Amino acid sequence: MIDLKSLKKAIVLTQHGKTEEAENIYKDLLKANPDDSSLLSVFGLFYVNIGDFERAAELLQKSYDIKKTLGTVSALGFAEYERGDYVKAANYLEEALEYGENADIYNKLIISLFEIHRYEQAIKYSEKMYELYPKDVRAITNRVKSLTQSGKMMEAQEFCIEALKENPESAALWFHLGYLKELIFCDDVQARECYKAAAELGNKEADYNIAVSCFKLGEYKDAEFYYKRMLSNFPNDIETMTSLGMCYLAQKKFKEGYELFYKRELPSFMKKYEKVWKPGDSLENKIAVICEQGLGDHIQFVRYLPFLGDRKVQVAAPAPLKTLFKNNYPEVEFVDFKDVNPKAQALRITDLAYILDMDFYHIPYSEGYLKSETAEIVCPKLKVGLCWEAGCAGIRTMINRTINIKCFEPLLNLENIQVYSFQVDDTLHGNEKYTQMINLAKDFKDFSDTARSLMAMDVVVTVDTSVAHLAGALGVKTYLLLPYAADWRWFSDTETTPWYKSIEIFKQTDHISWEEPINNIIEKLK
Repeated sequence: MIDLKSLKKAIVLTQHGKTEEAENIYKDLLKANPDDSSLLSVFGLFYVNIGDFERAAELLQKSYDIKKTLGTVSALGFAEYERGDYVKAANYLEEALEYGENADIYNKLIISLFEIHRYEQAIKYSEKMYELYPKDVRAITNRVKSLTQSGKMMEAQEFCIEALKENPESAALWFHLGYLKELIFCDDVQARECYKAAAELGNKEADYNIAVSCFKLGEYKDAEFYYKRMLSNFPNDIETMTSLGMCYLAQKKFKEGYELFYKRELPSFMKKYEKVWKPGDSLENKIAVICEQGLGDHIQFVRYLPFLGDRKVQVAAPAPLKTLFKNNYPEVEFVDFKDVNPKAQALRITDLAYILDMDFYHIPYSEGYLKSETAEIVCPKLKVGLCWEAGCAGIRTMINRTINIKCFEPLLNLENIQVYSFQVDDTLHGNEKYTQMINLAKDFKDFSDTARSLMAMDVVVTVDTSVAHLAGALGVKTYLLLPYAADWRWFSDTETTPWYKSIEIFKQTDHISWEEPINNIIEKLK
């Protein structure tokens, strides 16, 4: 039997902040009753309350294995949620709904499902939560997120604005309204004001989004301020460190930028490879260069391979690039990621400039460094390659860099040109809508095919994507369409770039319209 008097004393001590005394009482009780499900559950909740989620999960799991109750299953879900194991959290919290329900269970379940990208379930439970708790601001916020995820962004914005009339002090709703202003209208000015409102109402994570908006507006000093303020509250947040690094890099602050940018996803990289290059290390004789970011990044930074000298170099490259790279760097061994030599010193291809200390005023091979055969494409008109979509870089970046194919109608209808599509992942269905284009991309098996076709073009018109980097690396004349808030590697350049001499930049002069840069390209093509 449990000594109820001692148990009540432990609870009272916890309430008064005397957790060490309470913990000792719980331990004594557990020694006498090691298999009591209720005691294990209460002791587990004690650890949840004092923030020791490892111990909480251990005790609650034992209680769960003996007897499942609403309190035990939900508490175990909460403990896993706080530990950051969202898969386990979602599974336990979903199970808890079989025993009973409350708003806390729904809220943490929905957040967990969003974290692990189980969007259909998240949307289903968001609707259920809102149906049960329509006045709960967490239910309202989750519904906004669900509408956004479902692609009903205008509906999400209208619902969010109406909800703010009833809940003007909700930091979460202001935060989501800012995000919708970004996604729907690319309006970083309004988005920033919404994020600032969220920050003023206590959402410390809003500083990151304020910084992003400032960065996209070209206000680098303000962006630095808010990234640093975010880091003062979340000093170990790698995403913020990386973003601050990119802010420095955009200003050509090479060392300051790379010291932070180098930290991106570093823990997971170090888990994959035994011997990882770190700042201050010398380069060893056996090196494994890992292509770890987007395809365009790999094309851009492969230019630095020759500067590794006569070392034995392996490059782990994705399949679409392997043939192209092998043809251009026959002295280098290209392998699958699983075949990397575990004894080799591993480094990331996008860190090569940093490792070799070759700053942005010493970018090599800007005239071109890749070669390819030329596809036989005969046409009496000016041959123009076109690519209008960017992807694989997060929704913010993708929307910022992608241009609706309809914006190119005036270009597509020029009489003196023949347009060839280089758009592989055609989510906007431009190839179907505009049949006057000749779709070359449908026959591309890898980037060596893309390269051959690019070599046959008189000029390439492209958004910021891998096609732009490949055309520049091949020395093909290219008109690059950049958004107002361009990626860090284009710096603040508006006409040319030190990375590629063959690229001419056509950049947005405001945050929304692509009309001016596209019209400028049309005048060139005429």
